[in-house]
Amino acid sequence: MNKTKIILDTDPGNDDLLAIIMALKSELLDVRGLTIVGGNASIEHTTGNALSLLTYMDRIEVPVYVGDASALNEASTSPEEFEEFKSHRIEIHGETGLHVSLPNPSIGPQKIHAVEFIIGEAERHKGELILVPVGPLTNIALALEKQPSLVDWVKSINLMGGAVNVPGNVTEYAEFNIYCDPEAANAVLSSGIDIKMCGLDITRVTSVKKEETDWLAGNSAGEKIIRRLLNTVFETTGRNSFSLHDPITVLSVLYPELIDWKEYDVSVICEGSQFGKTVGTLNPNGSVSVGIGIDEVLAKAKIAEILSE
Repeated sequence: MNKTKIILDTDPGNDDLLAIIMALKSELLDVRGLTIVGGNASIEHTTGNALSLLTYMDRIEVPVYVGDASALNEASTSPEEFEEFKSHRIEIHGETGLHVSLPNPSIGPQKIHAVEFIIGEAERHKGELILVPVGPLTNIALALEKQPSLVDWVKSINLMGGAVNVPGNVTEYAEFNIYCDPEAANAVLSSGIDIKMCGLDITRVTSVKKEETDWLAGNSAGEKIIRRLLNTVFETTGRNSFSLHDPITVLSVLYPELIDWKEYDVSVICEGSQFGKTVGTLNPNGSVSVGIGIDEVLAKAKIAEILSE
C-alpha cells in the first residue's frame, strides 16, 4: 500500500493530541515526523507534550523536530495584549497545553531544526509530501523563506487556521493560529502552493458534545487518553462541547470529499483593529481551497473509526 507522506506541524494542544493519535493510527498515512511550534503553549511545553504523547503511544520511532515559537510573544506585542492572549490560551488549553497528564518522555527531540527537516523531506520526496500544520504557520513560512523551491517540491499544504465567512475565536475577527503569526500565515497563503484551508468555517461546527459519552468506547491507549482528556475539559472548563479543529485537518488529507471546498485568494490583515483576520476573495483559479461546509455526522464517525483502529 502506498501511504501518503505527511509532516504534522503541531503545537500540542488538546485537539492536537487527537490529531497526532489519528495520524499515527491511520493505515493510510506515513508520518515522517512531528515538527513543533509554539502556540497553544510555550515551545518548551509543546515539545514536551509531543515527546510524552509518543512515549505513551509507544511510537518513539517517530522523530520530533523543534521549530520556532510563534511570532506573538512578550517581545512582539504590548504587555496588555500579550496577557490577554495568554489568558485565552490558558483558558482553552491550560498552563501546559494539555488538560491531561502524560508520562515523562523516554525520548528527546532530534538535533536539527524543524525548518531544515521540512526542507530536506520535501526535497527527498518531491511531489509526494503533504505538510499538515495545525498550529501557527511560523515553521512553514520560515521554510518557504529559506528554500523557495518548496513551492514546487511540496504536493500540498492542509492547514488548520482562519475564518473566512465566520467570526474568529480569539478576537471577533481572528482565528487563534493565524492570530499567533499573521505575517507567516500571509506568506504561506500567498505562496501559490496548493492549499486546503480547514478554518473555523468547518471545524467549529464539528464537535464532540458532553453527553456523547460513547463517542470513543474502546480500550486502546489512544481512546483511553482521549476520553480522559475530554472528561477533564468538560469538568474543569464548564464547556459542553469540544471542537475537532485539528482532527478535521488530518481528515482533510484522508477524505477530502467529506468537505465542501471553494477556491479563494486569501490574505491576512497584519495590523490594526482587525489584526489576524483572514480575508477571502472567491476566485475559481485561486490556490487556496477553503472548506465552507462539512458533513459533521460522517466526519465525526470517520474520526472515531480511525482513532479506534
